[in-house]
Amino acid sequence: MARKLMLCGVSVLTMASCFTAHAQDRSEQGKLSLGLGVAWSPSPYRSYDNKAWPLPVASYEGQRFFLRGPSFGARLWNSSSSELAVALSPIGNRFRHEDSRNSQLRQLKDRDLSAQLGLQWQTKGTWGRVALAAQKEVTGHGGGHVFDANYSYAMPFGSAVVITPMVGVAYTSSALNDYYYGVSRKEALRSGLPAYRSGSSSAPYAGASAFIKLGARWSAVGTFRYSRLADEISDSPMVHGDSTVGYSAALMYRF
Repeated sequence: MARKLMLCGVSVLTMASCFTAHAQDRSEQGKLSLGLGVAWSPSPYRSYDNKAWPLPVASYEGQRFFLRGPSFGARLWNSSSSELAVALSPIGNRFRHEDSRNSQLRQLKDRDLSAQLGLQWQTKGTWGRVALAAQKEVTGHGGGHVFDANYSYAMPFGSAVVITPMVGVAYTSSALNDYYYGVSRKEALRSGLPAYRSGSSSAPYAGASAFIKLGARWSAVGTFRYSRLADEISDSPMVHGDSTVGYSAALMYRF
């Protein structure tokens, strides 16, 4: 099988990194894996009903194109140890006012799922893998930018299990933060919340993924990610808390 949901709140990047690590096995390249999973992350929004998200996932590593969990990309340059690609991936933040139990937050507009498009670069060796990404929101939800840098190290346990811890930092521009965590003057008048404009932020995170081979064609993937929220987000009147934790799991079948 070849191998962030947070979905910003669910670990899309952690899941994509898990698939990337297993794509390094040349015997798996050119093979398609499909699966269904679930992702769950307590929302940073105040008094919010948290729900598990169904998560269709795919994994494919071709000569030029790839699918890594929820991300799709095309390689612009590739060598035995490094890769430069253009990729489309989801930004999984979401706010539905009807899912909040807070009467003031129920007066706010919804914030929808977004997508980001941009460049991703990675290099790997016996020491692990370093990945960098520079992407722009392309679905009209703030139009901001996200920059991400992370390090991961795949640790095999026998021939059937691989554990991959990861650490990184993500920078999000003010436009995208403000879309998800800002409160406009019109919303403030309607809800009674103070108006708020969010600035750009840098947030460290840490996580891990697990790949478990269950047989000739079946495998399971699980991920965990802890993210520290920057003050520009935690100071929002929409937010309660200063961190998020995301989990996901999927069962995959290789064709």
